[in-house]
Amino acid sequence: MNPEQLTALLRTLLQFGGGIAVGRGWIDADTATTLTGALVTLIVTVWGLYARRNTGLVAAAAAVPTVKAILADPATAQAIPSPKVRPPQ
Repeated sequence: MNPEQLTALLRTLLQFGGGIAVGRGWIDADTATTLTGALVTLIVTVWGLYARRNTGLVAAAAAVPTVKAILADPATAQAIPSPKVRPPQ
């Protein structure tokens, strides 16, 4: 599942939950809309920070079939279980 699909699923689930909360009278529609937008923004931001950390970027690059080798600092190379990622010699 790519990040766009995950965001769409998250937004739909939050809207569904907000609809239930509005239907039961727990919150009003404006509050549900505000909460949904705020939660989606926060979750997508946290996910973006996690996915774009150094090891995440190198691991994503190593998953590309046309990439033959990646030279990375020893700590990053050790953290990624791919034969394509290795420390410089």
